[in-house]
Amino acid sequence: MFVISNQPSDPDETEAEENPSEATSRSPVIWLVRWVLLTGDRRVLALFTEIVILLTLLTVGTVWEFEMERLVTETRAVQTLFNTLLGGIILFVSVVLSINTAALAQEFAPLQVKLARIEDSIEFQIELEELVDDGISPAGLQPFLQYVIRAIRSEAESIRTIDDSTTDERARTDLLALVDDIDTRLSLIEDRIRQTEPRISILLLSTLDYPYARHINVTRRLKATHKDALTESDQDSLAALLRILTILASGREYFTTLYFKRELRNLSSALLVLSLPVIVFTSYVLLAMDTGLFPQTTIPGIRSRLLYVNVAFVIALSPYVLLSSYMLRILTVSKHSLESTVFTLDSDVD
Repeated sequence: MFVISNQPSDPDETEAEENPSEATSRSPVIWLVRWVLLTGDRRVLALFTEIVILLTLLTVGTVWEFEMERLVTETRAVQTLFNTLLGGIILFVSVVLSINTAALAQEFAPLQVKLARIEDSIEFQIELEELVDDGISPAGLQPFLQYVIRAIRSEAESIRTIDDSTTDERARTDLLALVDDIDTRLSLIEDRIRQTEPRISILLLSTLDYPYARHINVTRRLKATHKDALTESDQDSLAALLRILTILASGREYFTTLYFKRELRNLSSALLVLSLPVIVFTSYVLLAMDTGLFPQTTIPGIRSRLLYVNVAFVIALSPYVLLSSYMLRILTVSKHSLESTVFTLDSDVD
C-alpha cells in the first residue's frame, strides 16, 4: 500500500504545519529564519544587517583597542580600503545593471512572438476551464491560485465521496490517503495566503513547499497499480486531478519566472537609488581623511574616529549588503524551484 503522508515525525513539527500561525508564535527561531530567507522586506533586512555589522565593529574596536587616530593619520590603510570600496561600488553597480539590461533585452521580440505568448496563455486558461465548472479563470495570481485550489479540492472531494467507487479495500485506502494529503497541503497554503498581503512574492512563497511532483507521481502510480480495481469514475477523477495538478505545477513555475524578473528589477532600482549617494559619501570620506577633518561629536566610551570610520565603512558596504539580501531570497526560491519537471530531489516514500 502506498503511504502518501510525508508529514514530519516530530509532533511539534506536525502541529506547526497544521497551524502555522501558532507555530510561528511558539518558534521565534523558525520565524526569524523564514523572515531572513523569504518573507522579510529585503531593504529592512539590509538595514538590519548593516546595524549588526556596525555594532560588531564598534564592539571589537572598543574591546580590542587600537589607535584609529594613528591608523588614519600615519598610514594610508584606511584610504586604500575606501578607494577599493569606491571603485568596487562603481564596477559592481555597472555589472548588476548590465545583467538587468540583458534580462530586459529578452523581452524585446517581434509582434508575432508576443501574440503567440498571449495565445498560449489563453489556451492554458481555456484548458483549465474545461476541467473546472467554475466560470472563467482569473488572471491575477491570488485569484488564479484560489481558483486552482478550489478545482483540486473539488476533484479530491469527488474521489472521497464518489458513489460507484472501487470496492477494493487496498485501492480505496490509497485513494483516501492521497486526497487527505492533498487536502492537508492545500489547507496550509490557504492559511498562509489569508495571513499575508496579496503580493506576488508572498503568494509564490506560500506554495514553495507544495509537493506537486510527488502528488503527480503518486496519482499516476495509483492509476497504474490499481487500474483493474478502479472504476471508470475513479479513473476519470484521477485523470482530471492529474491534469489540474499539472496545471498548478506549470502555473507556479511560470509565476516563479515572473517573480525572478520582478525581483531583479527591484534590486536594480534599489541599487540605482542607493549607489549614487554612497559613491558621493565615500568620495567625501576620502577627502575628509586627506585633510584630517572628522566630527568630534561621538558616543560616550567610543573614540570619534573609531565611530565615524566604522560608520563610513558600513555605508560604503551597503550596496553589497543590499545585493546579498536580495540574492539570499532569490537563491532560496531557486533552490525550491530547480526545474519545471515531475522529478524531485526529495526522497519519494512508497
